[in-house]
Amino acid sequence: MPSYKLHAVPGNFRAFKTLIAAEYAGVDVAVAEYDAAKIKAASPTGKAPILEITNGSSSTTLFGSNAIARHVSRIRRDAGLMGDGSLEQTAKVDAWLEFCDHEIELPAQVWVYPIVGYMPYHDAA
Repeated sequence: MPSYKLHAVPGNFRAFKTLIAAEYAGVDVAVAEYDAAKIKAASPTGKAPILEITNGSSSTTLFGSNAIARHVSRIRRDAGLMGDGSLEQTAKVDAWLEFCDHEIELPAQVWVYPIVGYMPYHDAA
């Protein structure tokens, strides 16, 4: 049985997608201690999160928060996180993930990041 290890900056909101999917699907995903060099080396983009999957002597790494969350959701198809398994249901799940990426995450960052000091405040935002 494979083991799953999530590498991300502590508190990374993109990593939460995977952790929430894992919780609902009943998949054990360990959270690795933060190692920026490992993430940079393992991800083609150099960014977190990444998911390290080890199965016996073989291992692979996934990158991209949506791809990782989708993978974890598909491990236990009986949990229904990807719909009923049909192309249409899976596409609807994908559409909502894309909606969140483009319509919620970016505006939320623009509104919240100034409050926590990650970027300057802009009245227009």
